[in-house]
Amino acid sequence: MEGEDLIRIRDPLHGTVALSEAEKRVLDSPQMQRLRGVRQLAVAYLVYPGANHTRFEHSIGTLALSDRICRNLKLSPEKTAKVRLAALLHDVGHTAFSHEAEVVLRGRIGTHEQIGRQIIEKSQIADILSEESFSPREIALLPQAPLGEIISSDIGSDRMDYLLRDSHYTGVAYGVIDADRIADCLFMRRGRLVLQEGGLEAAESLLVARFTMFSTVYLHKTVRIASRMLQEGIALAIFDGTLDAREASQMTDAGLLDAVSHSPQGREYAERIFQRRLYKKAYSLPVERMKIKPSKAEEELSEKCDCPVLLDMPQVSLDASIRVEMDGRMLPISACSELVASLQKMQKSRLEALVMCEKKKVKEVFAAAQRLFG
Repeated sequence: MEGEDLIRIRDPLHGTVALSEAEKRVLDSPQMQRLRGVRQLAVAYLVYPGANHTRFEHSIGTLALSDRICRNLKLSPEKTAKVRLAALLHDVGHTAFSHEAEVVLRGRIGTHEQIGRQIIEKSQIADILSEESFSPREIALLPQAPLGEIISSDIGSDRMDYLLRDSHYTGVAYGVIDADRIADCLFMRRGRLVLQEGGLEAAESLLVARFTMFSTVYLHKTVRIASRMLQEGIALAIFDGTLDAREASQMTDAGLLDAVSHSPQGREYAERIFQRRLYKKAYSLPVERMKIKPSKAEEELSEKCDCPVLLDMPQVSLDASIRVEMDGRMLPISACSELVASLQKMQKSRLEALVMCEKKKVKEVFAAAQRLFG
């Protein structure tokens, strides 16, 4: 970006982030501005009041860290510019309430990655990229190309920024990682992002941070309950015709929750989220003990207890595919670190299915769930 008139943005995590004219135009597009209304952590603000940060600022942070990695890798200015744009746009396809709503919507409109590629190639963003001498298709597909590992790998800019940002805004200190050290210890080998042995401790710290942020924030019991209630409200609003799934992909969090509040069947869930009248945990069991489909379990428990009963299955994969160079060999990080190997075993054993219902029915649902799950 040397020689360009830069636009500077002040980020609470990365300090001053300089954007090129092309990046500024992309950032000012309606598709990117919508992300100001999409919280990074969906309904986690009901537990952590500070968690109101958005996909918009995370996109800027991901660009900043991507640039840091590109400079360390000594990529050409042309490649760096493409990676920066792909990083800025990596979340443009997220619907309102991000991953939580995607569980319901992806079967109808695709994943956020698929939606994002369509937006980059066919919206106003495509026109901007073309006018600035970039190929929209190349930018859209870059996350799947070798250079995309800078953004999307387990030690890439996306993951590092969201751990740092989520930790900052929730007030949970576990997500603090040494992003600079990790960036300094990365190199490309045969189209794959590899970590030098000197960065092993920083990568271990990242994986510990990820594990503790999942157990403390992302899989917090009350966050999961609110998320599952939101999903049920969205599904019912689509079922009764109040909400069109494709329109939902263009909404903000507030717009989607308002739409659900007008649904005859989904209204109660929206009102409960507005008023924070959430269901309570009635029962939990390890995921490996689930021998019945979640939807079937919900149906049986609801019928037996004569009340709505919901079940949440954790939608996460906590494995890490980080490659480390040790003694001239490329090894998975679990083979280089006893800490990581033990962490992976422990985190799988902690994943639990969660049964929930309204407070007055908890004891009844608990007893029915005990009988159902044995």
